[in-house]
Amino acid sequence: MTPGISFHRGHKVLKLDKTVIDDAVEFPEDFEFRKNSDERKFFKNFIDDVTRFDEKVAHHTKQIYDAATEEIATWILEEARGNLKTVSVFSPNESIRNLRTALVQCNFTDVSRLIHDFRDKMLEISEEKRPISEMIVTENDAIHEVIDKISETSSHSLCVVMIRQFESLRPRFLDNLVSLLYSNSKCRTMIRNIRLLVCVSTSPALFTQNCELETMNMMEVKQFKFTKLDDIFSKVISTGIHKFFQPPLPQPKTIEEDDAKRLTTFDCAPAVFSGSFLSYLQTRFFSCDYSITAMTRAVQFAFLQKYLEDPLWREDSHDLELKKYDVVLKLFLKGFGEQTEHEFLKMHIQVQSNPNFWSEVREQTVFRENKQILFDGKSKTAILEFSDRLLKRMAKYDNKFCDKLENLRERLEEAEDSTENVEQTEKTPSKMSLSEFQKQRKQAMNAKQNNPISAAKSAIFSHIMSLFETVLQPYPATWRNVIGASSWSDDVVKTALDSSDEYDIENCLLNKNVDMPVSVAWRSLLCHRNFKMVSINDWAEIFLENVGFLI
Repeated sequence: MTPGISFHRGHKVLKLDKTVIDDAVEFPEDFEFRKNSDERKFFKNFIDDVTRFDEKVAHHTKQIYDAATEEIATWILEEARGNLKTVSVFSPNESIRNLRTALVQCNFTDVSRLIHDFRDKMLEISEEKRPISEMIVTENDAIHEVIDKISETSSHSLCVVMIRQFESLRPRFLDNLVSLLYSNSKCRTMIRNIRLLVCVSTSPALFTQNCELETMNMMEVKQFKFTKLDDIFSKVISTGIHKFFQPPLPQPKTIEEDDAKRLTTFDCAPAVFSGSFLSYLQTRFFSCDYSITAMTRAVQFAFLQKYLEDPLWREDSHDLELKKYDVVLKLFLKGFGEQTEHEFLKMHIQVQSNPNFWSEVREQTVFRENKQILFDGKSKTAILEFSDRLLKRMAKYDNKFCDKLENLRERLEEAEDSTENVEQTEKTPSKMSLSEFQKQRKQAMNAKQNNPISAAKSAIFSHIMSLFETVLQPYPATWRNVIGASSWSDDVVKTALDSSDEYDIENCLLNKNVDMPVSVAWRSLLCHRNFKMVSINDWAEIFLENVGFLI
């Protein structure tokens, strides 16, 4: 069996150790580790970056999921509100409350996590520690079985009915279920202890459109949102964006020390993600199945690929250039956009991936409106405040820019002093020929263009934009710490990673000796859907086809 590849419950798992890494990585001929501790540190960084990135992602996304789950569980455990209602005209003395229902918009890939976290959170925050019985309703369950299970529940316990996916239910299933709950005498007495959790993957509007008015009147519905896709995507890709790097923790006493908290807090500095890789991750997440696992696998694959191409890439940090990039992008958003974390990530991805970024930005309405406010108005207050902010933030990054900006500010002050406070306007005679009118308009336009104040403001604007357009550019191809700089624009790699067989990261180890018979044979096995049950004849046939293709 190939070193480093093991089978666990039928799944291929990559386990890296020093032997496997030594066989796969090629160091420069003149390179040697100075100390044994440096070598151990390299292998630990290699393994953590390549195989344990999912732990970091789980640590950061857990906070998002916990906040959403706690809100749902708290509301479910509260006593039902609303006035008591008479059951029917035939039972005027019997009153009942509405059925408390939590409508949760949750992506279908996160339903299992929602149910698991919801159960744990209910037990965690339940103050009375009352018994809680749960049941999960799917499209295959019969209504009478659900009613029977609810009837068997103790009257002192809280019964939570969880509908796994509302879209998959049979028509009128929920209407009939709610109607039977109120019709059954045993269930009707337990309504105050029954809770309904409905998961909808598309839109809450689908729930209201497919429920009858009588059903809605019997329920106390509150909407929640479990999957916050933008927040989750931001947490995953922030590892590859310099602005969000966490400060390094103190060095461990020994390289072998493996503290889980240290791992989740320490980022993969100094790695930054290329524009093509960021675009791939964004498309893969939002346009496919919102799979966090697929995103983390792609990141781990990219790290492994970087280590194989350049094992010593961590020696190249470009920390000063990246800090300047972050500051300039914040300044641009302060003047011409929204200064939020989501907008920063969105703009960063566009800068890194769109070659026509600046030409498109200049045509945007938001940019033109902010430009008019800052530079085209009669007052100079806005432009001076913006330039003050630039001088303060850029002083330690670009002295030449600051010196020229100060000179342009002085020119603006001088131009304003030399201009008369009251402009003389030429009166238009009552009768004027067309040629005279055109001549007067031309003179007015020339006077406006030659206005020293407008010229000074235009010079300041051009100088500031030159800073933005020079600094906010894709990372240079010569930077060694850029992850996914070239390969992720290749359609072959994207197709392989998105295939139904899921391209495993151990294939990257085999790419070093891609033409060797053993590698061809192993890839032939991986490409087969039933890789553990394939016959020798089928395997040999695929192997011969691949060998013939190589020849």
